[in-house]
Amino acid sequence: MSNINLAPVLTGCHVCRSPLADLISRRMREGMPDTKISDWLKTEGQYVSRVTLGKHRREHLTTDFERAKAEAVKVMEKRRKTLKPAAGTDLAALVRDYTFSAVESGELVPSLSEGLRAQEILDRRQEKGADRDLAFTLASILGGATVIEGIATPVEVEQIES
Repeated sequence: MSNINLAPVLTGCHVCRSPLADLISRRMREGMPDTKISDWLKTEGQYVSRVTLGKHRREHLTTDFERAKAEAVKVMEKRRKTLKPAAGTDLAALVRDYTFSAVESGELVPSLSEGLRAQEILDRRQEKGADRDLAFTLASILGGATVIEGIATPVEVEQIES
């Protein structure tokens, strides 16, 4: 796995997250102006503004950033080898626990958008559970059972005498 493939995990930069990140950085190092790169990206369907490109150039095309990124890649590669879920383990729970421990130890500082995205996923999961419960309750009622506090009990059918 190359360093640039891991960049989206290591930074929130739109340029680093781009599938064309290698080409963008190479063109910047060759001296191409940000406006020309932005125009080129627009033709590729991957538009990034010249302002964002300038920020990437100032903050991420530095020796310090490259060194920090290489170190983070080494750490991630080492951890990737040890992150093995047991059979039947929920992958989402495994990732949650791993991320929680990394945040707790100070190795990872999540952004606000990542926190909101995680909460959205949890909310969707809860909504799906509620929808599943509702579908089960409706099926129970339509199947001839009464539902009292979420528990379905069969109904005795009485013969109507005519």
